[in-house]
Formats: sequence, structure tokens, C-alpha cells
Amino acid sequence: MQRKSNKKSLNILLSSHNMDYPKLGFKCGLEVHGQLDVGKLFCECEGRLRKDKPHFTVNRKLRAMAGESGYIDAAAAHAQAKGLRYVYEGYNDTTCLVELDEEPPHTVNKEALDAALTIATILHCDIADYVQVMRKTIVDGTNVSGFQRTSMIATNGYIEVGGDKISIIFVGLEEDAARRTAEDKETVTYRLDRLGIPLVEIATGPDIKTPEQAKAVALAIGMLIRATGKAMRGIGTIRQDVNVSIKNHPRIELKGFQDLKSMPETIKREVKRQQEVLYKKEKLESHVRNAKPDFTSKYLRPMPGSARMYPETDLTLIPISRDKRADIEKRLPELPDVKFNRLLKAGLNDVLASQVLFDDQFAYLHKKFKKLDPKLIATTLLSTQKEARKKADQDEGNFQQEHFEEIFKLLQDGKISKEAVLDMLVEVAKGETVASAAKKFKLMSDVELKKEIAKLKKKFAKVPENKLKGIVIGNLRGKADIQKIMKFL
Repeated sequence: MQRKSNKKSLNILLSSHNMDYPKLGFKCGLEVHGQLDVGKLFCECEGRLRKDKPHFTVNRKLRAMAGESGYIDAAAAHAQAKGLRYVYEGYNDTTCLVELDEEPPHTVNKEALDAALTIATILHCDIADYVQVMRKTIVDGTNVSGFQRTSMIATNGYIEVGGDKISIIFVGLEEDAARRTAEDKETVTYRLDRLGIPLVEIATGPDIKTPEQAKAVALAIGMLIRATGKAMRGIGTIRQDVNVSIKNHPRIELKGFQDLKSMPETIKREVKRQQEVLYKKEKLESHVRNAKPDFTSKYLRPMPGSARMYPETDLTLIPISRDKRADIEKRLPELPDVKFNRLLKAGLNDVLASQVLFDDQFAYLHKKFKKLDPKLIATTLLSTQKEARKKADQDEGNFQQEHFEEIFKLLQDGKISKEAVLDMLVEVAKGETVASAAKKFKLMSDVELKKEIAKLKKKFAKVPENKLKGIVIGNLRGKADIQKIMKFL
């Protein structure tokens, strides 16, 4: 009976309906990492992920060494005990001796540093007078050298999300790690194409009140990174780690979030797991867990200690002068909420505005064709071109920037109607030029339109009036404005 009672009380304790986060002593903070599309951080190699066969491989093994404190980091010792062999895949044209740890790092990428300073300024941070590049021991084989180069750019900032002020502990700039491509019991294979891509790291304080707010904060920070215009795009280019704890339980780091949709539920399940550990009086240990797609998490390694950080001796201090800060402030990008409201005022609805918020192609075309309805430009880029590919039976359309520019120029000059845009894109998808397609959809003069309507009325004289409208519009679609057709009809 006692066992049943305990089980029942445990189920009640872990019920999602019982999640009183303030009462639980819930603490949560984020570490957001955003890749920058500016080349690699410590060399001149291109930062591009590749799918083609690597040109060479290199084999290495990890050997844990004592840090400046004289102690070996616990996470490093744990990794060495696994006895794994690491295989690194590289390319002759986009990886170099810096990634292979056979050559000292080059000067820090200026564009990457400017992007980090821009983000720090937007986040109201105190920017450092000097940037010191550090070496951070990495024990999972993702860095050939066994350490990651990282630097603190700024501290003591904040971001406002949903009326709450979330503190920013620091903004950093570091190199991304190699990406895993294969593994077995004895070997892990990494590709060096990602190693060295600049990462802006933004760490919040433990101010997040609920799992849902964690998602909102991550989204807001991700939008700021994209606002710089230097962010990489696509899945995995912005990654989040979440630090979570409840009263009497040490901090747990959940690593590897790429899909923000999974974040709230994963955090909720981690809170329940911590409740269960406390209830069962199991051994408490601060450690790192891997967030899995099914909202669960898996033990990854012990929490690294302070012994893993030491100065990078191959790079000098980087001064951040007052003039540099002033120059960054002058060139701050338009903030996401300001840009969103501007697009709403221009005539876009909420959905369209959010979809084109960081669309460089839309921004360029909207600026170039100011007389055109921005809704038309947005829908053409987001949905009309997809419909055209479908109508042309093409999986991938051959639409180029110049195609849209030519079509919008014809539209702005009054040479085609907006109804012709879809049909013209269909013709282009089939291989025609915009110029040849435009001849088929050239706008009729009023005289030509009236004559054509008269012919159609005569041809379909026996058709009821309500159906005649559809026939006439269908025949003249794209050759005249629909409102004008209805007026003349």
C-alpha cells in the first residue's frame, strides 16, 4: 500500500498541471549561437558547408592535459577515457592549416567583429576596451586542436521581451566547431568545412520565467542576429543551449536546440526529471544533456569547470576605441520591430511582413520599385513563383533576380497588368525570356479592349450574362485591368 501511495504522490508532483514555476524555484537562461556569413574567423577560407567528397582525411586522438591550475578538467578526463579515434575530413580549397592546427591563427575577421559589436550595442551592453581571445578546452573532438578560440566582446546588457527585461550576461565571438558526419564505437568522423565559421554567442541571465518565455527570448535574439545582415540562413545556423534548474537541484545545460518549437516542451520535461530526481533522493550532479527531437534529453558529459579556459598566446589584444564604438553606433541596422511596423504601414499584413522581414531580395525590389504595391512584390516572391513552377510542371524554377526586375519594370511602366505576372512566370519557367513572354501579355489600349469585348459578346451571345463575365475575363486575363474589363463590359 505504501508503494502505491508513493507512486500516486509522485505522479501528482510531476503533473504538468502542477507547474507553479515561481514556487518550484525555476531558473532558466539561454546561450544563443548565430553563425555569420563573412568567411572564417581566423583565416581567409570560405565558410561554406559542402556535400561533395572530401579531398583528404586526418586522424587524431584526444589526450587530456592539465590547465594553468595544475588540474585536468573533469570533462576532458571523461572524454579521454572513451579512447575514441577522430577522423577529420577536409578540402584543399576551403580548409587550410589553421583548421588542422598546423598553423597559428590569422588576424580576427573584421566583419565578424563588427557584427558582434553591433549586436552588443543593440543589446545596451558595456563593450570591452580590449578583446582578449581565449582558448576553451573542447573534449568531444569537434576541434582538431582540442580547444575552441573564443572572446568576450561585451557584458551587462539587456533585451526586452513581452514586457520583461531579460539581462544579457555577455556577448562573445568564437569559432564554430567541425560537424559530425559519421560515428561508430571506436571512431567519430568530423568535417572541417564548419570549423572556424564565426559564431556570435549571446548569454542571458537566469531571468526567464517560463518555458514558453524561453522560446520567445530565443526568437527575439535570433531576429537581432539576422538584423545585422551578416547572419547565415537556414536550419542549424542559429543554435540554442538552455540552462535549467529548480530549487535544490544544480544547473543542467540542455544542448543542441535547432527547432524552437521543441524548446518549451523539452524544458518542461527537464523540470519534471529534476523533480523526480529530488523526490527519489538520487545523486545530484550539474551536467550537460543533449536535447532530442522527441522532447527528451540524454546525458552527455559532466559540466566543464573553470580550468578549461586560458589565454590564446598566438593573438594580441584587440583594442576597441571610442571612434570604433561611435562608428558602430552610426551604422546600426533597422531593428526588427521597427522594420515590421514600417512594412505594416506600407500595406503588408502581419503574415507577409513577418515572412519578408529578413528577405534581402524583397528589400531590394521594394526599394527599387517604390510605385508598386509591396504586397504584390511579396506575394510574387513567396507564392506566385511557386504556383508558376507548378503550372509549368517544373520542380525547380529557373527564376533569376533579373527576371523579377524585368517583370516589375514592365508592371511599373504600365506595359503589363498585375494579373499577367503569374502567366509570365509560367512562360519563363518553361524557358521563354521575359521579353518574348511580355509580347503575349501586352496591355490592350482602350480601343482594342472595347473591340475585343464586342467580339466576345457577339461570339457568346446566347450565354447568360452572369457566365459571360467569366468567359470575357478568362479570355482577356492578363491583357487588361480587370476593373476596366468589367467597366467596359
